[in-house]
Amino acid sequence: MTIALPQTPVHWSQQRRHALDWLRVLAFGLLIVYHLGMAYVADWGWHIKSVYQSELLQYPMLWSNQWRMSLLFLISGAAVSYQLHRYHGWRFILASTRKLLLPLVVGSLVIVAPQSFVESKMAGAIPDMGYLEFWRHYLGFPFGFGDPLPPAYGRFSGSNVIWNHLWYLPYLFVYIVLIWMIYPVFNRPAVANQARLLADRLPLSLLYVLPILVLFGIGEWLWEQFPTTHKLVDDWYNHARYFAVFLLGFGFVRSTRLWDSLGKLCLLSLILALASYAAIVFYVRGGELSHYWAALATVEGPLRGLIWSANGWLWIMAIIGYAQVWLNRSSPQVRYANQAVYCWYILHQTFIVLGIYWLRAYFLDSPFGPILEPMMVAAFTCFGCWLGYETIKWILGVRLAFGIFIRPTRTVTPNTRVIIE
Repeated sequence: MTIALPQTPVHWSQQRRHALDWLRVLAFGLLIVYHLGMAYVADWGWHIKSVYQSELLQYPMLWSNQWRMSLLFLISGAAVSYQLHRYHGWRFILASTRKLLLPLVVGSLVIVAPQSFVESKMAGAIPDMGYLEFWRHYLGFPFGFGDPLPPAYGRFSGSNVIWNHLWYLPYLFVYIVLIWMIYPVFNRPAVANQARLLADRLPLSLLYVLPILVLFGIGEWLWEQFPTTHKLVDDWYNHARYFAVFLLGFGFVRSTRLWDSLGKLCLLSLILALASYAAIVFYVRGGELSHYWAALATVEGPLRGLIWSANGWLWIMAIIGYAQVWLNRSSPQVRYANQAVYCWYILHQTFIVLGIYWLRAYFLDSPFGPILEPMMVAAFTCFGCWLGYETIKWILGVRLAFGIFIRPTRTVTPNTRVIIE
């Protein structure tokens, strides 16, 4: 007689969530596409703008603008949750420093510099200056062998250097340090047990309500006082909302019930997300609900803020949910992309800026310019990122500075001891 033994639940840290790998690739990929769109969307300022700009592009850009970076910070929080469970001493902070601050420094000094050069050239601030001379001033001003550059682009006080699109790295590092400092409290048995009990009993409706209310409160409290700067020290609105979703990602992966519920609720999340985005478009086009219901006139402002907060969170829930349904599997393609996408993120914006700067003259007189130029810039960016990654990954002393961490592979034999973490 066969006796069915009860299965022991798999600890969350032993569950391989392949959807996170896909989400990381897709989130960084969307960021690259978004930055390409910034060059072509009308009325939105950016480092360089094409002569071909579209107002219609504002709507897909607005769609992802609400949640793209929040999704990335949530995924980062989930990844950090796994890492801190494995090792949470100084080894963890040193690894985070190597993975985040080294690419930030090298990227700011080397990769971002061409963006600032092009921005200054396009503004007419340095008409006769070549790139090497510009780079000498860009790097050397704080050390006495360079001069302050014209204020044609944003930079840090007392320096010509800026990190542009790499701002995500110092923000993430700060959040990692904060969670590392308070993790011993979270990891106490009494606290961990209470957290598990709460996750097991939490009504699933609160997966919608609580994050939306938190994000709404952050917006009402901080949005007007602290406009977005991406300069780290005074960007309190962004810090509050990004650290909040970082903590949500950190906690979600530790509860199998909550994480799996996102997949079960994916259709509802999508329907609500579509409805909230429709409301956003209604407001952007000048609509006012009080025109149809006068009683709403006194709450129109907070209601608008609540809808914007809901839109940002509902799309995150829908995307994670459908990733669990459709993408919760491994593949050689996603493993390759997951290893390459960080390097692509570091490189991509420079290739976009250079591509528009170099290629814009070739399409000025072409009736197909509005189609050909963005296609060529996109192709140039993808090829440049691919070639950069494929070249850099073979240079041991350089690849760490571009976020490429290749683990050596081993040949498995019958006598090989395999340790699974």
